[in-house]
Amino acid sequence: MSAVKSRVRLKGAEREEMASTLVKSYATASVRELAVRHGLSLGLTQTLLREGGAEIRPPGSTQVPGRPWPPRVPHRKPDPMTEGRLDLVLDVSERYEKGATIRDLVASHGLPFGTVQRLLRDGGVQMRPRNSPQSLASCY
Repeated sequence: MSAVKSRVRLKGAEREEMASTLVKSYATASVRELAVRHGLSLGLTQTLLREGGAEIRPPGSTQVPGRPWPPRVPHRKPDPMTEGRLDLVLDVSERYEKGATIRDLVASHGLPFGTVQRLLRDGGVQMRPRNSPQSLASCY
């Protein structure tokens, strides 16, 4: 059985009081934290903050004083650098730096395009622009 959340309706002095409370707390908390803390929706919380005179910060930019800012989490876990992977990175990097295109490396190694790009990045290779002479020559 799920609990049905009733709609919060604030009017008059109660609304003004809630707006001032939210504005005071907004210096040390995000809109989402305030909404959860007071049992309000995100939209109502933002509306009340605006009514109280607060300027809403862009999403993801809340840096709370006294609380360390968390570093960005990478979207993927780095692949382990095994001996075989290291050999592959070195081979792909060396061939790319000698003029091979990513499409050439995809065809010769049988790997997906994105995997070859990742191997090159892992090898610290400076990527050529998309329309470089080498990449255009492989199309014809």
